[in-house]
Amino acid sequence: MPYLYAAAICTTIVNDGGPGWLYLLVLLFVWNAFELLWIRPVTLLLMVGRTARSRRTHA
Repeated sequence: MPYLYAAAICTTIVNDGGPGWLYLLVLLFVWNAFELLWIRPVTLLLMVGRTARSRRTHA
């Protein structure tokens, strides 16, 4: 996932002597990655339910 990759890059920069405030970006990137981890399955379930209801009403 791109968010986790960006977090890894920021962590590497900080570990190599970069500014510590980049850890705030790491926190933001990790938060967004975990948010997408639960949103995708929920969205998929909602779409499957909507498709099933649509097929029942049109059949």
